[in-house]
Amino acid sequence: MRKEIIVDVAEDEVRIALVEDGHLVELFIERIEEKSLVGNIYQGKVVNVLKGLRSAFLDLGLEKNAFLPLGDIPPDKRQINKGDRLLVQIVKEPIGAKGAKATAEISLPGRYLVFMPNVEHIGISKRILDDKERRRLREIIKEITPKGAGFVVRTEASGHRRKDLIRECKYLLNLWQIIKKKKEIIGEGYLVHKAFGLIFYVARELFTEEVDSLIINSQTEYKQVRSYVKMTDPRLLRKLRLYKKKSPLFEMHNLEKQLSKMKDQKIILPCGGSIIIEQAEALTAIDVNTGRFAGGKSLEETTFLANCQAAEEIMRQVRLRNIGGLIIIDFIEMKQRKNRDKVMDILHQQTLRDKAKIDLLPITKLGLVEMSRQRRRESIIDILCQPCPYCAGSGLVFSEKTMFIKIKKEILRTAAQTGDKYLNVFMNPRIAPLFDEKKVEQISKVTGKRIKIRPDYKLHVEEFEITP
Repeated sequence: MRKEIIVDVAEDEVRIALVEDGHLVELFIERIEEKSLVGNIYQGKVVNVLKGLRSAFLDLGLEKNAFLPLGDIPPDKRQINKGDRLLVQIVKEPIGAKGAKATAEISLPGRYLVFMPNVEHIGISKRILDDKERRRLREIIKEITPKGAGFVVRTEASGHRRKDLIRECKYLLNLWQIIKKKKEIIGEGYLVHKAFGLIFYVARELFTEEVDSLIINSQTEYKQVRSYVKMTDPRLLRKLRLYKKKSPLFEMHNLEKQLSKMKDQKIILPCGGSIIIEQAEALTAIDVNTGRFAGGKSLEETTFLANCQAAEEIMRQVRLRNIGGLIIIDFIEMKQRKNRDKVMDILHQQTLRDKAKIDLLPITKLGLVEMSRQRRRESIIDILCQPCPYCAGSGLVFSEKTMFIKIKKEILRTAAQTGDKYLNVFMNPRIAPLFDEKKVEQISKVTGKRIKIRPDYKLHVEEFEITP
C-alpha cells in the first residue's frame, strides 16, 4: 500500500490529505483566521479564586478569562491568590459565553515523548505491551529526565533507537528553556509560546517510516518542516518533497473530486449496495442497504458480502469525516453467528488504522452495532458545510466560507492561464459579500487583473462562473 501526505497551503487555509493507494482516508483543515488556541502557553494573572468550586479564573489577554481547575496546578503551587502570575496552557477552546479551559501542568509533545516540566513522573504508553521493551524505554528515560520533571513515552517510541529518544529529549528540554526565558521578560496576559500549527502536528503524528512521501506546495512551510524533521528524525528527509508545478496540488492527486463527495449522505458500495450516513447532534446513524446487489448464492451470502464491504467503507468514512461521539450502525440482518462475527472482525481491524480512541459493542442479532469515537477535532462536515438554504436545512451545502476559498483559488488559477486583463466572476448573492473591496483589491494585485464581482440569483450557492 502506498501512503502519501499531501499538504496544500493557501492564503486562507491549509488542507492536509492522508492518501492510501490514491484514496483519501483522512483530511485535516485549518482556516487561517480560525487557528486553535489549544496548546498555547500564556503568562496569566489570577483575577479570581473560587475555593468552594476548587477553581480559578485567569486573565490571559484573551476576550474572556480562562477557567483553571485547582486540581490542574502542581501540588507545590496550589496556594494561589488574586494577582498572582501563573504559567498555563490552553487545553480546551472557548465556546460561546465560556472562556478557554487551562492547566498549569504544562506538556510539550514530541513524536516519541511528551515532556512534563512540572510533573515528576515517567509513564509508558499502555499500547506498548512487551515487558522487555517497556523496561528498556524506562531505563533510557530515567537517565535523561531532569529532577522534578517527567516524561510520557508514546507508542511510537517502541523499537526506536536510544539516540532517537535522546535527540528528541534534548529538543524538548531546549524548547522548555526558551519558554522559561521568555516568561521572565514578559508581563501577565501575554502569549509565551504558540503551539505548532496543523502542518507540524501532521509531521509529528503521521509522518513515519510507513509513509512513502510528504508533499508540500509552499516553500516556506517546506523549509520549516524540513528543519523540524532534520532535528527529530533525519531518516525521513528523503521522503520530503516540494511541489513546484502550477497545477493545483489537490487536483493533481484527484482529491478535489473525492472531497466534494464528503457531504453526500449516500455512498455507493462496489457491490451496488449503499450506506447512508445521517449526522445529528446526539448521535450519528449509519444504515446499510443491499440495493440491487444479488451476488451471493443465497440471501444470507448476499447480505454477508454487502455487510463486509459496508463495514470497511463505514470505518473509512467515519475517519475521513472525523465523526465523533455515539455512532449507531444498522447492518442488514444476518442469521448466522459466524457471519456477524466476521463483520465485527472487519470493524475491529479498521479501528487499528485510526488514531482516535474507539469503543465497539458486539453486534446484535438484528445487526445493530453501537460504537463511540473520540472527538479529536471539529468534524470535517462542520468545517466545510452549512445547512442547505433551499430545503429548510434537511441537506448540506458547502458553507459560504468554503465557497469563498474555492472561488478565490479558481480566480488565481484562471488568471494565471489567460491573457485577458479583465475577469468577471459570477456567483450567488450569498457569497458575493465575502469578496469585499479590500479582498478584491488584494486578488487584483496578485493576479495583475481587473476583477469584477457580479452577484447572480440564477446561480446555486455552490455554482460560479469566471469569464473575460
